[in-house]
Amino acid sequence: MKNTIALFFVIGSLILLSFTGCSELKNDKTPVEPSLSVHGIGFADTTNQLSANFHAAYVRTKKYDLLLCQSCHGVDYAGGKTGQSCNSCHNKANGPENCLTCHGGGANAAPPKDLSWNMNIASRGVGAHQKHLLADTLFAKVACAECHNVPKNVKDAGHIDATDHAEIRFDSTSIFFKSNAAYNAGDVSCANTYCHGNFPGGNAVTMVWNDVTGSAAQCGTCHGDVNKLTVKEKAFPKTGHTYAAVTADCSTCHGAVVKADMTIIDANRHVNGKLN
Repeated sequence: MKNTIALFFVIGSLILLSFTGCSELKNDKTPVEPSLSVHGIGFADTTNQLSANFHAAYVRTKKYDLLLCQSCHGVDYAGGKTGQSCNSCHNKANGPENCLTCHGGGANAAPPKDLSWNMNIASRGVGAHQKHLLADTLFAKVACAECHNVPKNVKDAGHIDATDHAEIRFDSTSIFFKSNAAYNAGDVSCANTYCHGNFPGGNAVTMVWNDVTGSAAQCGTCHGDVNKLTVKEKAFPKTGHTYAAVTADCSTCHGAVVKADMTIIDANRHVNGKLN
């Protein structure tokens, strides 16, 4: 009889404990197994993209060899044997191979940001990229191919190579660079470019790529004299205008380009290799 009572007591206690345990589990959050990564903490942490542990830094140390990513995540980066898709974050065309993955990020694929994630114009990797690529009130936009070999695919020859910066390759057939245009990587400057005064009646000035003063946009820099008083005087070329006086309006002869008040009418006709 005692044994029977003891047995009932044990069974009752177990039942009570089981109810208590269920009650506690209902009130607690379900434990979550921490994420594991073969790459280490922070590799995919998009809240700290400048971290040395972030995967962008890792890919850079590997010379942007995306075959390393494909070996685990699949040739299409959709997950492969890991089941983790790169395309969930890199959701633009071609996934991680999209131009904006490594440089650019705004209106086009040119910096800022540059390969080191610099955003300031003073950085040589940023410089005047956007000033050239975006349409302006003074001149038409300059295509990337004017100064660079533009790859169609990330693995194209000359895109990712031994140098840690993009090579400058002026297009000799372009109106901008027909006459001995040169780029100096040492001081990041361009010389003898059409767009900066290498034309009849112009001032062939050497421009610093990452200049932050804005001097390149001053009227008279490429033709005329920036030290004159009025805009008309600044713009009047030093040579080649022997049949006109500085008192004449530019619009008298260049009415399709500029108004009498020196406002540019058509930027596509201002720096286009022709006298309009």
